[in-house]
Amino acid sequence: MQYISALADTASEDAKHVNLYVTVSLTGVLVTLTQIPFPRLLGLPLLLRITLILGVAIAMTGSALFFKYVQALHRTRMGIVRCLASGNAKHARELWAGETGVWKRRRQDYTWGMRLTVSGHALVAFVIAYLLLSGR
Repeated sequence: MQYISALADTASEDAKHVNLYVTVSLTGVLVTLTQIPFPRLLGLPLLLRITLILGVAIAMTGSALFFKYVQALHRTRMGIVRCLASGNAKHARELWAGETGVWKRRRQDYTWGMRLTVSGHALVAFVIAYLLLSGR
């Protein structure tokens, strides 16, 4: 029972951690878009405006993939909790780390979520650096 409970706690902590990624990513995008005056953004060269739009879109896609991963974690955690009633530690482990476990099924969501979030924010940071260095 303690093992099953520990798995449920681990899944919960993992979900909290990944939700933090989503929150920071979305906050970064929102702060960037709300704090730079729109006329300044329109005054950017076309290539930089496209870069900014792509950066925001890529970061948002990364956040969406993280959210999909968190949804899978939630469903897995509920399955693990159901194992508490039956005391089926073997099934709980399978849900968490087995061949059909959450990491095997949703690793790509997490990995691509991280890659896209970092890449998108790098593009946005590039545009902000341009604005700061050009004095526009």
